[in-house]
Amino acid sequence: MRTNPAIVWGTRTISWDRLEIYSMSVVRQLKGLGIKPRDRVAMCAPTSPEYLIVLFSLWRLKAVACPVSPRWPSKAVNEYVSLIKSPLLLTTAAIKVTLASLPVRTLLLNELVSFNPGQNLELNIAWQPDAQQEATVLATSGSSGQPKAAVHTWENHSSNAVAAAEIIPLSASDSWLLSLPLYHVAGIAIVVRCFLAGAAIVIASDDDLIDTIQERQPTHVSLVATQLLRLINSPQAEILKSLKCILLGGGPVPAGLIEKSRALGLKVYVSYGLTEMSSQVATGKGGECIKPFKQTQVKIDDDNEILVKGPTLFKGYIQAGRVHLPLTPDGWFKTGDVGALKDGCLSVTGRKDNMFISGGENIHPEEIEKVILTLEGVSQVVVIPKEDAEFGARPVAFIQYAARTTLTPEHITAHCQNFLP
Repeated sequence: MRTNPAIVWGTRTISWDRLEIYSMSVVRQLKGLGIKPRDRVAMCAPTSPEYLIVLFSLWRLKAVACPVSPRWPSKAVNEYVSLIKSPLLLTTAAIKVTLASLPVRTLLLNELVSFNPGQNLELNIAWQPDAQQEATVLATSGSSGQPKAAVHTWENHSSNAVAAAEIIPLSASDSWLLSLPLYHVAGIAIVVRCFLAGAAIVIASDDDLIDTIQERQPTHVSLVATQLLRLINSPQAEILKSLKCILLGGGPVPAGLIEKSRALGLKVYVSYGLTEMSSQVATGKGGECIKPFKQTQVKIDDDNEILVKGPTLFKGYIQAGRVHLPLTPDGWFKTGDVGALKDGCLSVTGRKDNMFISGGENIHPEEIEKVILTLEGVSQVVVIPKEDAEFGARPVAFIQYAARTTLTPEHITAHCQNFLP
């Protein structure tokens, strides 16, 4: 029996045993809808207790959870759902009204989840996922401007969680703040770590992380550098000292931020990872050596590109209905990141392509350029990153207009909002 908290939000708590009951009720309904093992089910919604319950329900059913960013425009959602061949999209009422002409059946999460599930459920608390079952399909940005659909098995996610626990201990008495979205691999990684350890998943409330930390007192948090900078600069920054771990990822971490964190006595860990490796590849205490996980193999090729392999390496990308894993002839995955490996310490110096990271989000200039070039009156456009103290970098577009145009920056922004996150 696991009566300790599984999900915490606001003033409410769901135990791991109760979560099993709710998820079994959802499994029964999913089966009634015709969802079978290996079916890929799209989920486009913000983080909520219902979202987490359905996530575990899909895994119990051996179906595949396919999170989609609620920030995507309708056209992008439609194309992605078609790419992964999902028979069902789960969402919320607020998001559903923004999605037009969806090619699949749509159901609201709160219609699927009941907090009064009734009796006669064949409950099996000892349930464990099969290692090789597909667990998730996660969208990751591509240089073509089209998202790639990365398939992960349960072994990929669980191997990453086990390796992370060797560096950052997590027990059933701990709790991890789910401050990262579930359509990012780092958000899924928090859920899997907590499941394996029996720790509680604390849902952040309305992006007010300080209030959530004060009220719910999580022991662990995962943040991008932008989030930590905001927290350190807040009047309540002292509350961060109560945390056992602040795990930073999602892009470069400024040295000044590490210095501020250490001066405050914060327990900061810096990580390097990528979607294709199920989250972390290497982690270390802030300001110290960032070491690759013991089970993860890392090497630097002649062009200084970081290559990886190991049990956390994803199954592959969905392409033309099949899963393709692009590897070098000797079995390595090329990350596209440039770095160095010296005395067992990994340093990352940049990207081989033009991608940059803004507040933890991968930004491909080509994706923005492609959209702006569809505007009548634009002849050329180049997008570059501009250094930003809060976000690390922000995209700036240099636009050459045609001879006659009435375009304004406001027109361009409104156009981009229809096609870009």
